[in-house]
Amino acid sequence: MSEKSISNNAGHIRDLPKLTFRCLQGEADYSLILSIYLRSADADHIVDPASLEDMKRWCTPSARFDPCKDILFAGLDAGVGESSVIGFSRLSWYTGLKDTRLYVQSSFLHPDWRDHGLWPSIVQQNECRLREIAASHPFTTQRFFQAWATSAQVKWISTLESEGYKAVRHFYNMLHRLDAIPEQEMPEGLEVRPVQTEHYRSIWEAQREVQLELFEVVAENWTDDRYDAWLANPSHTPQLWQVAWDGDQVAGMVLPRIDQVENRQLKRKRGYTEHVFVRRPWRKRGLAKALVLRSLRVLKEQGMQEAELGVDSENESGAFGFYHRLGYETFSTDIWFRKLMDMNLVAG
Repeated sequence: MSEKSISNNAGHIRDLPKLTFRCLQGEADYSLILSIYLRSADADHIVDPASLEDMKRWCTPSARFDPCKDILFAGLDAGVGESSVIGFSRLSWYTGLKDTRLYVQSSFLHPDWRDHGLWPSIVQQNECRLREIAASHPFTTQRFFQAWATSAQVKWISTLESEGYKAVRHFYNMLHRLDAIPEQEMPEGLEVRPVQTEHYRSIWEAQREVQLELFEVVAENWTDDRYDAWLANPSHTPQLWQVAWDGDQVAGMVLPRIDQVENRQLKRKRGYTEHVFVRRPWRKRGLAKALVLRSLRVLKEQGMQEAELGVDSENESGAFGFYHRLGYETFSTDIWFRKLMDMNLVAG
């Protein structure tokens, strides 16, 4: 990729080396990705015990991500045909709610270079690649650039806003201390059964039904050919799952999990109460409360001291208030940013 001159927000050329871009070149780049990622997280006061294996998994090819084209390294030209890498971006895409196509960038810049006006140029380069991907796709109702940030990533948020991105959704990360957990009876006619292998398909189908209604949905993850991948998810802990049945119908569920490796690395005892939902025919009967409280007790029985979940602040069911009343408290906020994609800017 060609070199680019660096401009500040006023459009004046800065007296800096030229910014250059290159793609992933091989295994050696994984350690470079990890180094920049960890320095970036540390600068933003984000605790993340990421490992080299995590970065390799993050770069695994898929139908919507080609690491050889969609990992972009940003470097400063040293003037001798080489550049010093100062950041990287990971690009991908997916289909969201109502056939909206989202073209996503995650970008990480070494903290020493965040105050030099470079990040906007990196975002612009990422958008060029994302437009190329979009041009190969059939027309969809809407195309957007998308990026994500936690509220602690102040400089990344400022960069996105300077490039025309708008915050479209906020998700609260919440914690519940597993001290006294009240009892709550299941609604009449419903029961929780130990999850058996023959239940998996019904659980997946019910989860798909509800997921496809959510703002944060990746439609490609819920096609029939993705069932086997869902089954193979290593984070699944079906022995902890709380699934309510009405006869042979799944009425609702909470899928608790515990990441023991993460807990050891961070020296904590935390579980997760995830995928909390009740299907429409069984709503407003107290089922969600009963399942969440059962899940909290299960995590406590496993030796956990706290439970985490994420909730869409604009969920129409009033989920944030529901969790707050149950004793969850917000500890951080994640923000989704979008910008309408102008396909007229695709290079000829």
